[in-house]
Amino acid sequence: MKKLLMAFAIIFSVSALHAEADYYAVLSAWAPGQIPMAPSSQLNGLRVTLFYGDCTRLNGLDLALLGANRVRERFNGLAIAPVFNRANSAAGLDIGFANVVENEFSGLQVGAWNHAGSGYGSQWGVVNTAGYFAGLQLGLFNWSDDLDGLQLGLVNVIADQTVCVFPFLNIGF
Repeated sequence: MKKLLMAFAIIFSVSALHAEADYYAVLSAWAPGQIPMAPSSQLNGLRVTLFYGDCTRLNGLDLALLGANRVRERFNGLAIAPVFNRANSAAGLDIGFANVVENEFSGLQVGAWNHAGSGYGSQWGVVNTAGYFAGLQLGLFNWSDDLDGLQLGLVNVIADQTVCVFPFLNIGF
């Protein structure tokens, strides 16, 4: 436990040096009631949300206990939510029922539904979708408009290929 706490302390310290933050820790039941920040703030550190958290930028750990996380611009770190994680762009690990990154994502998404506008890394879920993806999509249904990588699943679609649908395995390059 001490090693885990030390690892989080180091991660948060490094992220705190990266950019000037408005806050380093936030508690929230619902976004309008976040303490101590407004949704337009930047957070370097830890956010614990009961139902719904919302901010502009977040570097660190974003934990929703019963609901969802939203970052309007850039998220870097670990996001865990039972309902969904949503960001404009993100890097790191997203774990939730649904993980949605509207633009560029790099890292790992784990959930029932994972989506990235463009992604680099891996998506593990029941349904994985992306505009462009470089890496591995592992799920029952995988969709990518353009893929540089591998899809493993029951139905795999790379829309820009001549033969675009393959069962079990699809390779794009």
